[in-house]
Parts: sequence; C-alpha cells; structure tokens
Amino acid sequence: MSSIKSIVAAIAVATASLSVSYAETTVTIPDVNAEIYGKLNYMAYYNEDTSNNGVWKSGNNASRVGLSISEVSDVNAFGKLEVGVNIDDSGSDTFSSRLAYLGVDGGDLGKFSVGRQDSVFTAVTGATDVFNVYGSNADQNQGSRLSNTLVISNGVGPASVSTLIQMDGADNTKDIDKYEMSATVGPVSVGYSKDNNTEIDYMAVSGSHDLGDVAISAAYSIKDSAGTETKGYEIVGTVANISVGYGEIVDGDSYITAGIDQPITNAFSVYAEYQLEQNVSSSEEDQNNYAVGTKIVF
Repeated sequence: MSSIKSIVAAIAVATASLSVSYAETTVTIPDVNAEIYGKLNYMAYYNEDTSNNGVWKSGNNASRVGLSISEVSDVNAFGKLEVGVNIDDSGSDTFSSRLAYLGVDGGDLGKFSVGRQDSVFTAVTGATDVFNVYGSNADQNQGSRLSNTLVISNGVGPASVSTLIQMDGADNTKDIDKYEMSATVGPVSVGYSKDNNTEIDYMAVSGSHDLGDVAISAAYSIKDSAGTETKGYEIVGTVANISVGYGEIVDGDSYITAGIDQPITNAFSVYAEYQLEQNVSSSEEDQNNYAVGTKIVF
C-alpha cells in the first residue's frame, strides 16, 4: 500500500511540475523549454523545359516538423531536431534528416554546437530567399545544411560572427573538409566558404533595407573554382504580401520572379508564384514556371 502511495505522489509531483501550452506548442519542464514547430506545405506547379514543354504536377513542398530544446541553468544547453516530411509519400521515404544538433551557450565565450546544422554561409546568400517555390537561382554556395559540423557563434564588438567546420571522416579526404565564416553588422552580412577537398572558394555579401512600405534585400556571391569564377546577384522587393525579384548569373541565365503569399488565418495561408528563366544559350527557349500552393505553419 505504501508503494502505491509513493507512486501516486510521484505522479502528482511530476504533473504539477509539467506545464503544457497548446497555443504555443511549448512543453515546459523546470529549467527546460521544448518547442514543437513545423510546416505542412503542398503545391501544384508547371515548369517548362528548354523546349517549352511542361506538364502540371503536384506534390510536397519542403514540409517539416521539429523540436527545439533550451535549458536555463549553469550550462545553458540547447538543441534542435528537425526532419523533412513528405506529406504526399506512400512509400518508405516519408522522413528525411534536415537538422540534428546540440550545444551549449557559454555567454561571453559564445555558443558552441555540433551535428547537422544550417550553413553559416548560406545565411548570407539567403537574404533574398523569400519565395515559397522559386527564387535564389543565382546564389553560389555549398548547400544550406551540412552534417558533421562544429559551429561557434559570438559577438565581436558590433558584429555577430559565426564559424563552421566540417569533418565528415570520409577516407582519402582532408581532416577539415569545409569551413565557413560569416559576420553581420546591422543589415549587412559578409561570408566566406571553402571546400578543402575540391579547392573551391565561395564569397558573398548581402544586405537589407526598409524604404517605407517596401522591404529591399540583395545578395552578391562568387564561386571560384581553380580561377574560374561564377558570379551571381539577386535583388528582391516586398510590399505587404507581394514580392518581386530579379536574379542573374553573370554572363549566364537570368531569372524574374513574382509571388503573393496570402494569410487566411494565423497559421494557414495560400500562395501563387511565377518565374521566367531567360536562358543565355540561343539553342534554349526561355522557361515559364508557375506554382500555387497552401501551407500551415505552427
């Protein structure tokens, strides 16, 4: 009987210590906050090839669900687990890894985290990544998420500085496979990235500014492969829920993008986008691309 009383008492204490906020999808345990978040996104799209052939298709559009954890203590640990969800999949590929990392916040010493993380360089070129489907075609980078990484972030004077090192442990490769650095001062960010195995360098600068009701963002990036440079730039303007962008690979293709993202409720919205890809090759036709979709963000 005493054992039963002990179990009941333990459950009562645990229940009193655990609070759940359904509106914010946040679970709070003493000194630990765990937030569930995600996006369910579905679209229909029509993308032409270089001969102007195309067909309407439908499918998942980067849906995901994640868990973000932070601890308030002497260590201040944090972590995130995020998986891509294919909401239109009937096979075995429903889930895919997006982010999985843990770290500690050392205060004045900075934040340290390890695992599969967002690229700190793509955070610079991503200044113009405002569309649901199209855009960001002129960006030059190594990828938006990288595995087997260490990220160190800290404030240096007025700047926020982040460094990423990747060591994937593959045979016949360098000890440090990739490294990246980025710095942000106010609305301006700069970044550098290098693949040590291929000797490819990336450089970028971006910025944003509000002109009354118009929000402007722009990015310029360079990929240097053994002296052969590929340069790209993009600029995007947003008024309310309408965005228009232009991107160009120097001496290459250019892109004109427009989209509207209309909220229906706080979580539910619908969107429509168009992109014209103007091909530099005379043997390739310009491509018209259309997309409509709906999403729930929580």
